[in-house]
Amino acid sequence: MKKIVEPQKEIDIIEEADVIVVGGGPAGIGSALASGRNGAKTVLIDRFGSLGGLQTQGNNPIFSFVDPELHNGIIQEILTRLEKGGALTKMDDMSLRERSRMKEDLMRTIGAENLPKRLVETEAGYWGRWGYTFDPEYYKFLLDIMMEEAHVSLLYHAFAAGAIREGNSLKGVIVETKEGRRAVLGKVIIDTTGEGDIVWKSGAPCTGDHGFPAGIIKGHPGAFLTAFFINGVDMKKFKEFKAANMEEWGEMYGGREMIKQARKEGAYIKGRSVILATVQDVYNTGRIYMMNPFYLVPFRKKTWMAKQITKCEIDLRKQAWSLFNVIKKNVPGFEKSYIEKSPAMPCNGLPHRIIGEYVLTMKDMREGKIFDDSIAINNMPPDLYETAGRFSYEILPHDVPYRCLLSKGIDNLMAAGTTMSTGTFSGMGLRYCTPSICTGQAAGTAAALATKNEVSPKKLDVKILQDTLRKQGARVTVKDVPDEALEPYRFIKRQRIVFRKSGPQLVSEEELAMY
Repeated sequence: MKKIVEPQKEIDIIEEADVIVVGGGPAGIGSALASGRNGAKTVLIDRFGSLGGLQTQGNNPIFSFVDPELHNGIIQEILTRLEKGGALTKMDDMSLRERSRMKEDLMRTIGAENLPKRLVETEAGYWGRWGYTFDPEYYKFLLDIMMEEAHVSLLYHAFAAGAIREGNSLKGVIVETKEGRRAVLGKVIIDTTGEGDIVWKSGAPCTGDHGFPAGIIKGHPGAFLTAFFINGVDMKKFKEFKAANMEEWGEMYGGREMIKQARKEGAYIKGRSVILATVQDVYNTGRIYMMNPFYLVPFRKKTWMAKQITKCEIDLRKQAWSLFNVIKKNVPGFEKSYIEKSPAMPCNGLPHRIIGEYVLTMKDMREGKIFDDSIAINNMPPDLYETAGRFSYEILPHDVPYRCLLSKGIDNLMAAGTTMSTGTFSGMGLRYCTPSICTGQAAGTAAALATKNEVSPKKLDVKILQDTLRKQGARVTVKDVPDEALEPYRFIKRQRIVFRKSGPQLVSEEELAMY
């Protein structure tokens, strides 16, 4: 590759803070709010013009598997404020099957009298609604307000282009703005970019460069997924069609025969099934969430290469329109529909992640492992449907240790959400929005306490952090959760509920456990 020499120049400092949070997705939201509320001067940087990350820019406005016995603090506050603003999908607007399909199936096949009491009487976790869906535009507005209340300084349309490093410490980050390159200085930096941009660019130890670590897909650099909103759907007509064709449309992924025929006829569709979810129709206007298009990055290429991302965006859009035309032609209710909104960014399936003081694995998740330095609880199973060929309710609620948020190589660099220290496959559960908000709250609280006590995050007394999180209402460890609240998860795990794709499993169970 040809090179040029960039002229050396001075860069203006646009902001100075105690804590810099880079990336305004779920983890960044939790981090910035917690940092600001704990008294640290905080700046939150995002490359777009609003917060929300994948939930707003990526068309994924949902918090999955929220359980108040496991998740509290900022995430419950956000849900309460969304509901108060009339922007949260109401339970009454969802059919029984949409909000508690697992419970319905278990009660029918096993009997309510044989199920854990909490499973029968509540709508939490796995057995309740899959997730809380909301209006992403209202969410953007709400988050601006919440950041203002927490005295968080926002810096929009600023792309994190690099880190300012001195030895084993970061002094700040370099951002590209309309004004040109600018510097933001801070005492603690939290990478919540979802793709490890600061971790990677700072030279900190990280993973992601070598592709998948095991199985048939070993060494593959990963793929992108995307979701679109379709509106103008006659929901009554569509739901009646689904109910009459449950074999084809009764699962989350449907339309296999329709897509198989369309592909034979030359339709540019790579996926063999499609998600058409009605639960995103917050205002009952006929909105459908559609997910199917994916783009496999070729071997020896990387998901962060500019040319690959460009090819990906063009390819995903081509797939989306091809699929939409097939649906409009073949699925009742879509006759007057239209693509309402495409995402501002695709979902990167294998980004950079920090290598921390501890790397959380699938084995830890399956055992429901407890850690002395836990700062959050996760109940989201790794979504391995596309990666390994199956999705399984195989884990127990487990602790997330503080060490997973701390860079192994840089004293004042932290991470949360997708960027935190996990194995490749375990990260496919911990990257979801619910655990990301919770690990973000822990990271932001720790960063604020570290600056207040004039220590690096690595030297912070974790007991002080845990006590502070508890005072904020956050759930810190599975040890604090009553047995009766955990029993539904244990029961469901024993049922071995697995959804498999056609074809071989791409990664063995033994290999999955390692990462």
